[in-house]
Amino acid sequence: MDGTALQDKARDDTQREAVIRVRNLTNQFGQQVVHDNLNLDVWRGEVLGVVGGSGTGKSVLLRTIVGLNTPKAGHIEVLGVDVLNGPEQDRQRIEKSWGVAFQDGALFSSLTVLQNVMAPLREHTGISEN
Repeated sequence: MDGTALQDKARDDTQREAVIRVRNLTNQFGQQVVHDNLNLDVWRGEVLGVVGGSGTGKSVLLRTIVGLNTPKAGHIEVLGVDVLNGPEQDRQRIEKSWGVAFQDGALFSSLTVLQNVMAPLREHTGISEN
């Protein structure tokens, strides 16, 4: 990359908006350190895949971002809201805007796919069953 390309990239980075910002994240279970000062930005419009072998911390990272796991240290912002320590009202607003499906046991086996999708929508938005 030449100097002009580097300057263009730096300018582009300052003009982009990070919709998820993770700073100095440390997750630890007993003596097992899963993340050690991890930093991550997810930019508006970006599609990001979190990939890795079994037990490498992918689910721990995602669970921490959505508030299902409390980290040992670090800071997480989603759309400018501190999801770990921000005002409860702001965190609730952000939490209502996302959905998470985990690989095991995420669906109600007695419901159809549509019913599984509609369940949290009815719970959080008041959409009727009709």
